[in-house]
Amino acid sequence: MPNTLQPQIDGPLKVSGDAEIFAADGSLLEQAGELWLCRCGRSSTKPYCDGSHKDVGFRDRGAVSAAYKPKGADPELEGSVLKLSLRPNGPIRCLGDMRIDDPSGASAWTGRQAFLCRCGESRNKPFCDGTHRESGFDAE
Repeated sequence: MPNTLQPQIDGPLKVSGDAEIFAADGSLLEQAGELWLCRCGRSSTKPYCDGSHKDVGFRDRGAVSAAYKPKGADPELEGSVLKLSLRPNGPIRCLGDMRIDDPSGASAWTGRQAFLCRCGESRNKPFCDGTHRESGFDAE
């Protein structure tokens, strides 16, 4: 099964495949075949979704820009595990073979490295554009 990430319309990020998620301190939080991660920035169980997007009126249609290019070269990684690393009060760094699908399930972007928004404020969702610095996003 390929590693896929799929932003849900006005909701969380569905991660499917072989994924490991790491805390900001580098400790392993979880290994899973499916994760539901917060995209609105308001979950009380960050990085996981708790449904807060419904209460805060989070809106995002889930469109994915195929033109996204992360800064720096794609790293060489062995294996098919998708490593998701939480940046302190910042994005999720995704390393490994992955495909990002639009909400309909159509493939919209493929690559080996991406930085995904988790503050809910990026103007280039699902990708991070650095807005978390301006908005004062607190990942705790």
